[in-house]
Amino acid sequence: MTMTLTKREAFEAMRCFLAQFNEREPPERRRTIEQILSWTEIEADGGTSDPAQWHDWEKAVALAISRLGPSSEG
Repeated sequence: MTMTLTKREAFEAMRCFLAQFNEREPPERRRTIEQILSWTEIEADGGTSDPAQWHDWEKAVALAISRLGPSSEG
């Protein structure tokens, strides 16, 4: 089965993955991922809490596509 996500859907999937991972970490090791989750939270205007995070995400998507190809299946 092939599933296609928008950049926004993939971004939210990444945030869910990180949040689930962080829940399994000992409390003393959660700070960095909590910061990333805070910076990447989607605001009412549709942007991220830290605007640079969306720009970095778009660069990461482009890099992943260049590595895997646009039609690679997961």
